[in-house]
Amino acid sequence: CPAFPHRKDIELAAALVPAKAVGGDLYDFFIRDEKLFFCIGDVSGKGVPASLVMAVSRTLFRNIAAHTDKPSHIVETMNENICEGNDNCMFVTLFVGVLDLQTGHLSYCNAGHEAPYVQDKLLACDANLPIGVMPKMPYTNQETDLPFGTTIFFYTDGLTEAENANRELFGRERVTETVTAFK
Repeated sequence: CPAFPHRKDIELAAALVPAKAVGGDLYDFFIRDEKLFFCIGDVSGKGVPASLVMAVSRTLFRNIAAHTDKPSHIVETMNENICEGNDNCMFVTLFVGVLDLQTGHLSYCNAGHEAPYVQDKLLACDANLPIGVMPKMPYTNQETDLPFGTTIFFYTDGLTEAENANRELFGRERVTETVTAFK
């Protein structure tokens, strides 16, 4: 289903296939004030513990992003909350973005997640720690402008670590080859 069937300015598609019955990969998105707020992430570990941290992370994203447009602030606040009582030392790689749908201005913060592809090139991302590793971490906010019609491809390491019948990893090189084939 199209995420926003009434809109002509944005198309979204997503798939989430956990390695086990439940997993720790997450994504979410919504529009507020003509801005697309979105995140993609991957919780360390697998199974029920990872899925619980995933559910908390997704809820935190929604709640925090309802009150601020600054991705680094969203990530910093999520980090503080995930660090609190993190006895299992789980962490979350996370990419948070806010795209102004009228201007194409993208503001984003990457917390140790795979850099997305913009068209056929990797988006420049600062090396921030994943959330849940250390409280009081500053996270950098980055910005770029995207022309109308730009394609952005986000993924988790579940794609690069997917194995074929011979137990060969899909790998980052094949992701790049696949993405650049569609330019």
